[in-house]
Amino acid sequence: MRDTPRHSKWTEKRNAARSTQLFNHRAEIKLVGEPLYQFRVTDVSNQGAGLLITPGSRFLQIIEVGQHLEVHFISPQGTEPSGAYQSEIKHITEMQTGPYKGLKLLGIRLLARAETD
Repeated sequence: MRDTPRHSKWTEKRNAARSTQLFNHRAEIKLVGEPLYQFRVTDVSNQGAGLLITPGSRFLQIIEVGQHLEVHFISPQGTEPSGAYQSEIKHITEMQTGPYKGLKLLGIRLLARAETD
């Protein structure tokens, strides 16, 4: 039996390349009966995105993994994703290290562009 190398606590599970070189990329989420929530986008791919949320945000109390949301992405550089997308919450993770330590990372999967009237 061979010794297996020790793995770090965080194992990369993504199968799509992510762009982390974003400048002022934002996401807006509006839920019925709630104010408009705005979040910083930390990384994006053609399949998903990561949104930063402060731990005390009421938003965290009214969402759950698996929930579907319409997310409106605002990209000053015009990069994708931009506009409204139907999305699914995949995970809510507390950041343990790095520049976002103590914040929550909301991982969302982009399902389809939302139809606009």
